[in-house]
Amino acid sequence: MTGIQGSNIALRSALYLGEDDDLKEAVRVSILSKYTMDSMGEIPQLWPKEVDLVLMEFNGDKTESLANISQVLTMSKGIPLYILLKKKDVDFIIEASHYGVQGFIECPKEVLHILSIIHMQDRRRQGKNGNVSSFFSLKGGVGRTALATNIASQIRGMTDQHAVLVDLNVPLGDTALYLNMEERQLYTITDFIYNLNRFDENLIYKSLSKHESGLFLLPLPGEITELDSLNGQMIKTIITSLRKYFDHVIIDCASNLSDVTLSCLDESDNIVLVGEPSLASLRAVNKVIQLSKRLGYQSDSLKLIINRNQSSVDDNLRSVIKALEVGCIAYVDNDYMLFNESLINGELIEKFAPHSKVNKQLQGISHMLHHGVPHQEMPSQVDVKKANNNFSELLKYQLLKRIKRPLVMVSNLTPTAKKISPPKFLSSWIK
Repeated sequence: MTGIQGSNIALRSALYLGEDDDLKEAVRVSILSKYTMDSMGEIPQLWPKEVDLVLMEFNGDKTESLANISQVLTMSKGIPLYILLKKKDVDFIIEASHYGVQGFIECPKEVLHILSIIHMQDRRRQGKNGNVSSFFSLKGGVGRTALATNIASQIRGMTDQHAVLVDLNVPLGDTALYLNMEERQLYTITDFIYNLNRFDENLIYKSLSKHESGLFLLPLPGEITELDSLNGQMIKTIITSLRKYFDHVIIDCASNLSDVTLSCLDESDNIVLVGEPSLASLRAVNKVIQLSKRLGYQSDSLKLIINRNQSSVDDNLRSVIKALEVGCIAYVDNDYMLFNESLINGELIEKFAPHSKVNKQLQGISHMLHHGVPHQEMPSQVDVKKANNNFSELLKYQLLKRIKRPLVMVSNLTPTAKKISPPKFLSSWIK
């Protein structure tokens, strides 16, 4: 498979219309993580099958280009068309927009950001809907489900708005367990699919299972065989539908890069990465961050929760955490007994221990996901500090080198600062 090796990413098909070989190659490289690309010098008489995206050069001839746009939109029947602007012409852009062009890409300025532009245009086309936050960890066993469940309830209580927790930790999710709802007859995600075209405001709120906190739950079915119809496109349809009726959609994703998981990340306003202060976990987090760049996700959408944090964490690991390129970093203390006892008692943290430090930390994260910024009263709970000491700057430089990005020397090392070598246990990661 072209693109990202070792994952289950299903590539879509793009058609390039134009004759500029250099631009064509730049576009191919820019989109190869999500699309295979065929190219043609002119519009085909018979439209090819299974084309998901069209990219067309604008050569400066407005009349000819508008005629070509009209022909392509007629033949392609609704497939998104983006124009590659080698020459910016405001009048052409206005007219082409009226024809139905999806978007415009300035070349060469924006050619390496095509996936991000497509992603943003798709979101704008959907209109103003509910906020989607996907909790994801490539490495399992880091407490993702416990955090997703508790934070979802916190968001519901803080905003007094409609919120739904969607369990997509395929095949066996535990959200119902954490909400103490396993003994109830639950309305599952397969039930939702069967009734997708029947929902209105009254029916959807009456149908979905509701926790005592007011949080709605959409769990996985008990029978694994019922998941056969669950694929990436169906997930996007489900999320789009939920956006219409819920102010917040919180998703507990599986620890893999399946088509289902990637579709969740595609549709998310917040991609909440969950890790713990260990080298193995942080390596997995870093891999997801680099993958997100290749898939065109906005960097501001990435949030990181360091779960099971404790004061004894090695300073070197703290420097690694600060070097990770995410929008916000939040910490949740290592309080296994509290989480375990709340689970045994069938209560969420906000009810079981409302005055605990962990509950205040969860409140700060909920505030961040709702408002987009950390809670001003608890700056220590949501850490948005950039790396500002010699070691973390050095480590960031080495991380960038590791992923073969352009190397930029740090600028805030003082003339008297001594060169610091990275610790030996990190050498396999950053060398």
